Amino acid sequence: MNKFNRVVVVLLLLATIIVATIVLVVPRPAIEVLQEWLWNLDMNLSLADPLVLLVAGVALALLVDVVCAVLIWLELRRRRSSAIRVQSISGGEAELAVDSIARRLERSISRLDGVVLIQPNVWGRRGGVEVELDLETSPEVDVPTKTEEVCQVTREAIEDKMGLKLRKVRVNIKYAPYSTEPPKVPERIPDVIEPPIVSEDTTVSPIESPMALDISDTTELPAAYEDA
Repeated sequence: MNKFNRVVVVLLLLATIIVATIVLVVPRPAIEVLQEWLWNLDMNLSLADPLVLLVAGVALALLVDVVCAVLIWLELRRRRSSAIRVQSISGGEAELAVDSIARRLERSISRLDGVVLIQPNVWGRRGGVEVELDLETSPEVDVPTKTEEVCQVTREAIEDKMGLKLRKVRVNIKYAPYSTEPPKVPERIPDVIEPPIVSEDTTVSPIESPMALDISDTTELPAAYEDA
């Protein structure tokens, strides 16, 4: 908007210089030219249909009025500063960008429990900073408690960590939608039956084995075998 204002002002000043120079230097020829131009315009308008002239005049008047109203609104609207001067600085000056303040607030507040989404808006005002926070929280959040917590974190971030003066904080809280998905039931893991532990030592004792031969118990052989 500043560039547009500069262009308009420069064009108006140039037109004023040209017209004023001609009128003041040669006033009579300038007035004669203006009279002739107005007479020709009146002759042409007298040949046109009065209804057409009325409709065209109303349309042009509305167009001019709308353009002028928009320009006036752009000039009078509340502008947003791109940087804010840090006050707690001795021996120098420092400015902090508004976008940097918004990002710092977003980072600090998003860490709080129950905060789903945060959209900070920062404006620089005379004597301080105004902050508006649009919060989306979980449905279980206690609004008064969470509002106080958010305001406290905002004040600490603005005044203690950034050296600015906080004038006003406005918090707009909206609950996040409830989840429509059914709760997930954890799957039951079947118990694993461990196999019995078998000892590596499978040596069978001669005493315990029913197949073991008792060598010490010898029977008497027949005499025939002895003579042989």
